[in-house]
Amino acid sequence: MQYRNVLLIGWFLIIIASCQPIFLPTTLAPAKPYSSGKGEVGIRTLYIIPDGADFKVGITKKIQISGIVYPINTIGGAGIYEAGVQINTDPSEHDKYLHIFGTGGGIYYTTLATSGSNSQTNYIYQGYYPGFSLTNHISVSLPLRLYEFMGRYNCSLDVCPSFNEGSRPLERYQGAAFIPEMDWSFDWTYIALRVGLSMPIQLWESSNPEPVIIIPNLSAGLYGKW
Repeated sequence: MQYRNVLLIGWFLIIIASCQPIFLPTTLAPAKPYSSGKGEVGIRTLYIIPDGADFKVGITKKIQISGIVYPINTIGGAGIYEAGVQINTDPSEHDKYLHIFGTGGGIYYTTLATSGSNSQTNYIYQGYYPGFSLTNHISVSLPLRLYEFMGRYNCSLDVCPSFNEGSRPLERYQGAAFIPEMDWSFDWTYIALRVGLSMPIQLWESSNPEPVIIIPNLSAGLYGKW
């Protein structure tokens, strides 16, 4: 049994050492549904560092849209842009049980020059966000998201899309990550506070992989509502 424990610890350390983080906005999934014209916008943090902004707006009683601008302040510069659509089966904003389905996509990019090139990762996701309300102001959701990485390209600095000269696909990969979460939402009339914890789990990968980090990701957000 002792030898088995040693092997398990060694296997875990090897995985941690080999993982490279791909910074996806995996926590703070869509909160309670908003009716037409209502929504929220706010700033989110990665642990305690302000790291991006997002919004959620109701289009109809059952459909809402969301978007994320998620700049990551690394040395070379990086960021995420994401947009999604959520459909809730119960149109009331005061339902005790939440059942929201969502889909969307985004890009992760970095301008850090590696061998004279930039890189970008495109992804899509599907999600199911079950939850329930504890009180009128507190709710808990357990989002389940599946991310699918569609591809990556590198382009030399003088022919990137920003120069309207296209890009050179030098390497591509595909993979998927399943991301279970737990989100706590504290809602009042004009303000909301959200705290989320997620655990990315990589499912599969192909050539030139960029593994998903398996250390839990903690985020918080402060939102203004209308």
